Formats: sequence, structure tokens, C-alpha cells
Amino acid sequence: MHKIILIVLSLFATSSFATELADLYQSQLAVANQQAQERQRVSPDILRQVLLKVVGDRTVLNAADLTPILSGVGALIQQTQYVHLTEMTDELTSPDQLALLLSFNESAVNQALTNNGLPIWSKSRPDVMVWLAIDNGQTRRIIAADDEATIYTKTLEQTAARRGLPILLPIMDLQDQSQISADDLLSGLSGPIEQASQRYGAKIILLARVTVLTNDVVQIGWESIINGATEQWQSKGEISTSLQAGIDEFTDRLARNFTQVVSSQNHQLSALEINNVRDYADYSRTMAYLANLQYVSDLQMVTLEDDKLAVTMQIKGDKSVFTRTLAIEHVIEQESGDGASDVMRYRLLP
Repeated sequence: MHKIILIVLSLFATSSFATELADLYQSQLAVANQQAQERQRVSPDILRQVLLKVVGDRTVLNAADLTPILSGVGALIQQTQYVHLTEMTDELTSPDQLALLLSFNESAVNQALTNNGLPIWSKSRPDVMVWLAIDNGQTRRIIAADDEATIYTKTLEQTAARRGLPILLPIMDLQDQSQISADDLLSGLSGPIEQASQRYGAKIILLARVTVLTNDVVQIGWESIINGATEQWQSKGEISTSLQAGIDEFTDRLARNFTQVVSSQNHQLSALEINNVRDYADYSRTMAYLANLQYVSDLQMVTLEDDKLAVTMQIKGDKSVFTRTLAIEHVIEQESGDGASDVMRYRLLP
């Protein structure tokens, strides 16, 4: 089954609207053979693909001198595999292409990035609800999760995987059709878009309004909605190229919200109180969630009484990145307060 469909189906079985990417620290490239010389030739390029996923922002990566990291690629490799890739076309199946698949040591890669002053984007990333509407001058339609044969779904999936971006596409069943239409998307009506998106739970919405100019050339108006804040940009060109450009731009922008450069000097001790922690299962879920956050260390329980869990932790870097991460992952929700206390107050969601 198509990966996008799997993500959509699993969404309804969980209360957390973020995905932990299992393959973030691995990538592959085609090779001519299995000789050591060929492996040494392509390994730095495969590592560069992984660094793009982990850092998240092309601008930061392109401005950095990656020589110290790429030259030590051998020490970062955890597993080496050769796989055969089958490329399907409209008319036939091309011969298998040999590819080198490398898996890298997560801790070693992260340490290398930190040593070189580069940010790290956590493996746990917010799900992005993608609404893509097409106007070809004669008909208007919304791309659905099961539109596997289209260049749109193929390009979206491939580009999102290359950038480490978990995406959702709508099912477009009767419930979706009753709430939203291609006309709503193309005209930018925020009400129907946000209402239809509630079903999928994702806190981040990405709109792509495609105008077909010729058979192969499109213009796409992009808009992101994150906690009510919107940003817009455009891409134009051949269908795949224009889609890739839009997703690349979006991923760069998103990464800037959830990454930062961390050093040993910018850690701060913080206190949290989480209400609605009613039993051991709630306690375990809360502690496991906090412990796995990218910018958290030294997590300690202080008290657990009257359904309220008090903890302390070291937050690495800017606390605003930490709070933005909590806001979109839908595990604990911030409670309003008078602002007089240094304690951050949250509530565990069901």
C-alpha cells in the first residue's frame, strides 16, 4: 500500500500528530558496481543527503563548510547494503539499478553537526496536511491519497522523503467531499480548509494551488498555515520541478522554526507542571515523550500528586523552539496562567 495512505490510516489510531522518522539517518545512490573504490566515491554524497534531512534548511547547509564531516564519512557509517531499484515508466519496466544504501550512526552524525556549529532537526517531526488542487482550464480537482498513478503524488512522496518531511494527503471520501471542494482551495477560503483539516489532526497545513499553463508547465501558489500564521510563495515550471521547488522551500521554512544551534553553554534549567496525569500509564507516556524531545536532557521527576506531575529538565538552546515543538505535537497542551511563575504549566491530552 502506498506510504501516504499508511500514514493517513495510522493517524486515526493515535493522539500524537507527529511522526518519528525511522530512516532519517540513511540514504542511497545508484552505483556502477560493488567495488570499494566506487563505494568510497559515492559515500560522501550519500552522507550529504542525510545531512540535508537532519539539518533541514538548505541555506544553512549550503553556507557551511562540510569538509570536516564529509572527509570522515567512513567513521560515521553504521551499515552498508546494496539494493536493486526498479524504475517504473508508463510503457515498461526499466532494468534494475544497483544502489548503495548507507545507514549512519545517529549520535555520531549529531555530534559532528554540533561540533561544526550546525543545527539538528529532531527525528520526531510534525505531520503536514497537504491540500493540492489542480485547475487545468477545463476541470478542477483535489489530489487524494490513493491517486498513486499521478505525477503529483509520486513527486510529493519522493521529495518529502528526500527532505525528511512526513506528509498527509486527504482521503477525499464523502466526509471530505462534503466539507471542501477544489473551488474552496483554489479561491483560498480558509474556513473550509481548516474545518476539513481538523479531521486529520495535523497542526500544519500546506496548500498548493496548481494552474496548468501547458501540458507540462504549471504555476503553483503555495501557502502554509501554522497555528493560524500564514506564509505564501510561488513556483513555476515543469510539474515535477515546480512541485519539488515548493516542497523544498516549505521544508526550509519549517526547519527554521524547529531547529537551532546548540552548545554546552546555552542550556537552561526549567520546571514543568503537567496536569491530568492520572495513572502510571499517563506518567510513563509523559516522561517518555519529554525524554525523547531533541532539546531536552537531565529530565527529573519532582513530585506526582493530585493528578499533577512536576518535573525539571535542562532545555538546550532557545526555550521558544521547545514550546513551538510542544504546540504542534499534540501530546501536552499549554495552559493559560498569570505569567508570574517561572514554571511552565501544561495539560496531558488523552
